[in-house]
Amino acid sequence: MVDIVLKLTKDEIEVGATPVTVGDSILFRVFAPSTSKIYTLDADDNPIGSMTIPGGFVEIMEKRKTDKVKAEPPVLCTPVAYK
Repeated sequence: MVDIVLKLTKDEIEVGATPVTVGDSILFRVFAPSTSKIYTLDADDNPIGSMTIPGGFVEIMEKRKTDKVKAEPPVLCTPVAYK
């Protein structure tokens, strides 16, 4: 089995209630220290979708470059690419 190798493209940031583009990334890694609801929004802050991430879990998410992300409570996000 081959593991996926991620290339870090920018620094990790905390994402909370204020929507951000996560460094204009398309792919980003999300770590939820506690159970969190994460939302994606378009460039005009219109909702696209949401999901709950259990505490201690990591997800890899994809969005358009101009889409934004917010989370309650905050999560840690890192822009990535596949190697």
